[in-house]
Amino acid sequence: MLKKFALLLCLMLICSTAYSGEKEHRALAEELIKITDGDTVMEKMKAQVTMIFQQIASQMNIQEADKPKLEKYSARFDAILKEEMSWEKVKTQYLDLYTSVFTEEETKGLVDFYKSDLGKKVTAKMPELMQQSMTVARTYMQGVVPKLEELTEEMRVEFEGASSPAPATQAPQEEKKQ
Repeated sequence: MLKKFALLLCLMLICSTAYSGEKEHRALAEELIKITDGDTVMEKMKAQVTMIFQQIASQMNIQEADKPKLEKYSARFDAILKEEMSWEKVKTQYLDLYTSVFTEEETKGLVDFYKSDLGKKVTAKMPELMQQSMTVARTYMQGVVPKLEELTEEMRVEFEGASSPAPATQAPQEEKKQ
């Protein structure tokens, strides 16, 4: 009986330690997300989606008399974004993601780095760096896309030519002897 109790106690301690470690890991992941402004990702996405909605609305050439209808739709749009794109709604998935990608030790190291002066600079400069990187990539792709289009057109012509039936050839008819 005493052995069973000791075994049970050991199992409880092991499970408790594992849970405690997971809890600490998640707390570190949440801190990492916060100090890298990862918790603002949904706000940034909402801003982009709102911009797209506004562009679509402006392309509709809505008359002044229809502005109240547009306001009604805009309010519904805002309500959907507020409900569906909140940080609280996705926070658990982000914590799951971070804790599955980084070990607790790695997460701690990242937190320490992003708390440092260099880490703070990386966080501050990353949006600018990403924007400029996208500009470089777009410029580069402008030269690549025509070449890829040419290649795919060449492939299409060759494969369509290979798959189309060969022109029917007629067997020469024997000339009738008269």
